[in-house]
Amino acid sequence: MPEPFRRQDKAFRFLRKDEALKKYRTIPVNRLKIGDHVIGIDKSWLETPFLSHRFHIRSIEDIDRLKALGVAMVTVDEEPSSQDTSALPPPVPEKPLHLKEVSLPSYKVAEMLTSLHKYLVFKYKTLFEELRRMPESGKIDTTPFVNALEEVEKLGRQYPDAYLFLAHLQSTDDETFIHSVNTMFLSLYLAHFQGSTQDEAVLWGLSGLFHDLGKVHIPLDILHKTSPLDQEEWDVIQNHPVMGQKLLSERSNLPPMVSRVAGEHHVRRNGKSYPDAVLYEATDSVTRAIMILDTFDAMTSDRSYRRGISPSKALRNILEASRESLDPEWSIKFFLSMGIYPVGTVVELSDGEVGVVTKYHSRNPAPGKNPKTNQSFSILILKSRQGLSVVKPFIRHIEWSANTPPPVQKTWNHSDFNIDWDFVRSHASAWM
Repeated sequence: MPEPFRRQDKAFRFLRKDEALKKYRTIPVNRLKIGDHVIGIDKSWLETPFLSHRFHIRSIEDIDRLKALGVAMVTVDEEPSSQDTSALPPPVPEKPLHLKEVSLPSYKVAEMLTSLHKYLVFKYKTLFEELRRMPESGKIDTTPFVNALEEVEKLGRQYPDAYLFLAHLQSTDDETFIHSVNTMFLSLYLAHFQGSTQDEAVLWGLSGLFHDLGKVHIPLDILHKTSPLDQEEWDVIQNHPVMGQKLLSERSNLPPMVSRVAGEHHVRRNGKSYPDAVLYEATDSVTRAIMILDTFDAMTSDRSYRRGISPSKALRNILEASRESLDPEWSIKFFLSMGIYPVGTVVELSDGEVGVVTKYHSRNPAPGKNPKTNQSFSILILKSRQGLSVVKPFIRHIEWSANTPPPVQKTWNHSDFNIDWDFVRSHASAWM
């Protein structure tokens, strides 16, 4: 066996057997140069937002991204045949060119956002584990989250509807972490809908991601309890906004808005709030929006003790709650951004077919047109009229006016039909 394969560097663990005869070396990331063919790094796949750990270094920015993710060592393939020099970018000119950003194919965006979703859930879960062991004075390294979130924002700016699809990724095993990442995706979506800048959208995403960080101080037996909480346990739960705000303001370098949202997201207009010391009138506008997104994801997600409801029903509940507890203005904005049948909603059509809404076309009706006569959306059909799963999903475009009956007879939560989201995402080229 060649000498390098007896080493235990992480970068070597991911090499294929057919690479045993190739010429390669492990070098510090600082020694990378444009044109190098990387075939392994000292991070596991889950620790990075990359779809693959095999790629050519095409720019200085590629090296900077590796450094930002904490990569120290990389393995490069020195075989000349493996490096397609024709595919490499031209030398960087002395004066930077103003290049137009090239849009990626929609299915690639779906793949990359899915990878980033998994990465952020993994990193958030790891952060919880580290904080439970870390001294109370230890600082929180939020750099990986900021870097990944900026990538998510750039990708989602091309296809914002993908945020809504990925916000349906859930698991009762990691519900706290997936809920936080889903709320982040919803926050980015709402920020995009209202025309926020890139920096503003990232701030919204960070606020959505870290809003529940205070739960790190809640004992696991209370956090995962499936039976009703007693008063003492409920008191512990209600303290997590205060703990989250303190944790973020004192031990992270995130903007003050992020810790503020963490401390205010359970405050309500009707006074049924916690912590009691914070009045609704004093809450920030971003907090009032994210408390709606937090509520929406909580209602639509499965929990160990109950099933979630459909997004359409959750929207109706939010509009109802806006009469007393949630912000009316943001509730309406959220409803308008989502549509009557939000992307990701499982619908049963009047003819019996079942599918998942992939696009709502009528969020912004043409000037002078009555919105009620301009309702249309696209559905990825998964079950036939006979209730059988289709072999190859296909898209149906539905339109109707106020004078015709709605084409949907019922909306469902994904778990009611055991929707396989991995299967749905595999057909992203059709539905995006």
